[in-house]
Amino acid sequence: MNYEATKIEQAISPTVRNSNLELFRILLMLMIIAHHYVVNSGLLACINPTGITKNSLFLSLYGWGGKTGINCFILITGYFMCQKEFSWRKFFKLVFEVYFYAITIYLIFILTGYETFSLSGIFYLILYIPADVGRGFVGSFICLYLLIPFINKMIQGLNKKEYQHLLIILLIIFTGIGTFIPGRFYEYIGWYTTVYLIGGYIRIYGIPWLSSLKGRSFFLVLSHGVAFASIVFILYYYKLKGGATNIENIYYFVNDSNKLFAVLCSVSLFVLFKDINTKKTNIYINKVATATFGVLLIHGNSDAMRRFLWYDLLNNDSYYGSQYLWLHAILSVMGVYTVCVIIDLLRIRLIERPFFRFLDKNLFLNK
Repeated sequence: MNYEATKIEQAISPTVRNSNLELFRILLMLMIIAHHYVVNSGLLACINPTGITKNSLFLSLYGWGGKTGINCFILITGYFMCQKEFSWRKFFKLVFEVYFYAITIYLIFILTGYETFSLSGIFYLILYIPADVGRGFVGSFICLYLLIPFINKMIQGLNKKEYQHLLIILLIIFTGIGTFIPGRFYEYIGWYTTVYLIGGYIRIYGIPWLSSLKGRSFFLVLSHGVAFASIVFILYYYKLKGGATNIENIYYFVNDSNKLFAVLCSVSLFVLFKDINTKKTNIYINKVATATFGVLLIHGNSDAMRRFLWYDLLNNDSYYGSQYLWLHAILSVMGVYTVCVIIDLLRIRLIERPFFRFLDKNLFLNK
């Protein structure tokens, strides 16, 4: 057996997740909620480049990391799943969780009168995952999960040089063209596969120049420094220009997962956290981290949820001119995260575990 095959076999042996990456998942979800706090609430539209204030600068940087966070979740998936067998049980748990929250939240909004019943709403509910494929994270991630056995087979058939060449080609197509050629260029499934492959490559071969803490720290500071600088630069460019036709463009280099700085920041964050030595497993961190996907499904469930959460409940845009905006932003994100974690942990304990124990006993989902 050659050296490359040996490396892949070593990477496919079972390992146990440590609390470092579970803590990372918690921080990533906070970063994604902070992004939604800004972009889904009307606050971003409040930013006027011709009159830049402390609050507008704070919001511009506070909401930067949503797509970087998505990349990191897929890197984690690739890092772990490249060494594991595909699990139908895990797949059905994902689908069950998605539809549980889609149906439950829709019914709550209908019963409370917050949303109006319609046949189109029911139709969308039935097609909740298929309708999201190629349009959002949830549906596209479910598709990626189905592709994992085939992606892993491909990984096992590649030597290191072939793997590197494949990643270079994919990054040129998705990140090079997607960042520097005018016009929107982004395809969810293809990009998620690319990020999965990056996670798998890091697992199998590593990145030598990021093997030291000094190297990882420098890469983290550099990547985030240029990302934040790009946001501030574009904001001030619009100030000199006299305004912006689309203020969302301040996030140009991070506003899609394939954009250059989003990629660099996600890789730098991932390689830093994966090598943090937590010495022992923290059961509390791991317990909270199990609710990560649920937090995303709850607070980002639908347009109705976004309207309820950020406009009606938290009233974000009314704080744009307040000296306490920063406090409202932090407490809102922490509050949303905490409530969603509690809800999902209760769902896991009271609904998911009993339901899947029944399925394990009576059907084929015990693998």
